[in-house]
Amino acid sequence: MRRMLVGVLLAVAAVAPSEGYQFNLPPGTGVINVKDHGAKGDGIADDTEAIRKAIAFVFDNQGTYWRYSHQGVVFFPAGTYKVSGPIESRASDREWMNGWRSGLFLLGENRDKVVIQLADNAPGYNDKANPRPVIKTGSEWPAGDGNAAFRHNIINLTVDVGRGNPGAVAIDYLCHNRGCVEDVLLRAPEGSGFCGLEMTRPWPGPAMVKRVEVQGFDHAIRVGTHQHGMTFEHIKIRDPRVSGIESPDNLLAIRGLDVEANVTAIVLGGGQAMLALLDSALKAAPGTPAGTVAIQSKGASYYLRDVKVEGYAAAMRDEANDKTLQPAGGVLGFAAHPVFSTKGGEPQPLRLPIKETPEFHSENLADWVSIKDFPADDPADSLQQAIDSGKPIVYIPNGRYDMKKTVILRGNVRKVIGFAAQLTTPEGSDIPTFRVEGGGPPVTLEHLHFDWQAGGIVQAGSKPLAMRHVDFKSLTTAPGAAGDIFTEDTMGRPIIVGPGQSYWGRQVNCEFGDDPLIVNHGNLWILGYKTEWQMVCLDNRKGGRAELLGALFYPLEHVPRDAPMFRNEGGVISACWRQNGGTPYHTHLLNNGEPSHLQSWWALGLLHAE
Repeated sequence: MRRMLVGVLLAVAAVAPSEGYQFNLPPGTGVINVKDHGAKGDGIADDTEAIRKAIAFVFDNQGTYWRYSHQGVVFFPAGTYKVSGPIESRASDREWMNGWRSGLFLLGENRDKVVIQLADNAPGYNDKANPRPVIKTGSEWPAGDGNAAFRHNIINLTVDVGRGNPGAVAIDYLCHNRGCVEDVLLRAPEGSGFCGLEMTRPWPGPAMVKRVEVQGFDHAIRVGTHQHGMTFEHIKIRDPRVSGIESPDNLLAIRGLDVEANVTAIVLGGGQAMLALLDSALKAAPGTPAGTVAIQSKGASYYLRDVKVEGYAAAMRDEANDKTLQPAGGVLGFAAHPVFSTKGGEPQPLRLPIKETPEFHSENLADWVSIKDFPADDPADSLQQAIDSGKPIVYIPNGRYDMKKTVILRGNVRKVIGFAAQLTTPEGSDIPTFRVEGGGPPVTLEHLHFDWQAGGIVQAGSKPLAMRHVDFKSLTTAPGAAGDIFTEDTMGRPIIVGPGQSYWGRQVNCEFGDDPLIVNHGNLWILGYKTEWQMVCLDNRKGGRAELLGALFYPLEHVPRDAPMFRNEGGVISACWRQNGGTPYHTHLLNNGEPSHLQSWWALGLLHAE
């Protein structure tokens, strides 16, 4: 299991990105190897066209979000892959959407041993006024830029922009609804690299960036436009030359940011910009100009908690509100703007306990078993036999599997990984895809797509359940279930948390569901939450304790004046959010039957209701 380093509250802050883990690819996964399409990976040959061919092969033959039922995966064995031009999410067929496709999935064998290396002094990369990417993801509809760049995943590799390329962008990332940049190192030699992770095309998010390290570049991370919000966790930034993170008007939900720089760590605009930042460390490096602040804002809404600040003149300078925040003893305990409390006065954060999402990995392929090893007429039987085989990791090769019954997650299984596989159950049957039963160590579902018309997940045991990079129809709990639930980079609704249960969510996307989207009877904590269409976004029941950090509510239709965003009946809610979509909620909160109309506030730094 990969060792996780957990930040200690107030003592400090951030969890460092991993330094790479070994992902040995088991046989028969259906994954496309770039070397099978001519890539050398020797650091000498130009592998640009070979990588493009491998990506196009996936889009032409295995699928995309819109045109086929499942996406494919492109795998990079250890090696240095020299490129001289952009690697893009495009098919060979340029007649439809100019070739742009959703669902680019790049997977490396090892973060530090798989390097996509831009050639030194590469043509087209010398102009900062016209930056050019090494990797670029795009929207399938509209073509290139737009709001259909679904499920783009870049995992476990390094991008190096080479020398003499001042206009180079390591990754120009556009993604919506679900997708990730995870376990990735972005680096730029001195004088080279415009931006490490660029997200300024319309419209970035929701998506997740986790365990990413950015070394050098003028700008480490830039996020532009006013929607739809990005979630970051365990991010390390070193030696940016102009800024660490820039966001003129987007919503950023960040936990575990570790910055060391001699420039401002975070630069925010005004208007619709919002920042939720917690458990982070911002350190001024030697040579930082006098008066430099850690966070600079032109009027953004913000929620800041347990941020350690070292060497900067101030933690934050809010120019629009003429406010400067100074940490006490080096740690900014808590600050938010604007605020609202049902009890009046200055609200305090709920501070629910935070647990890391369980992850399990083994380099030993003897710990892995494929469902193909257990042939059966119903893929559910194959999957169940693989789970009951005693192996800790069960893998499902790339493809579509039409299952007729529920699979029980039990025993010693630690992970079911899907290589972007799609699992379906009969539409209209209400047959759950998975049900957790019994106790034991946590089990993780990873890189799976369940049918939105079926695809329910039921937590019925004491075994903790984690879901990472997953689409699902519903996530519910059976009476008496006690197992914790974790979701990370998921899309699905509704989510129902039972009494006595705890739920931790990162990058939670809920759209077009029945009302309400989330029902909480227990403890619920979310970093980065996005909804779409008009409905109750959180229904907090008696005894429920809920904390939302960085939410974007997107009604997209006229909202009746008495329709609440939050409903709280005998519980406690602590939340910071922003609205968008042109049609706001007028009743932000229905608290024990009493409506709160916060008409002037499209963004809120902190709401506390009980």
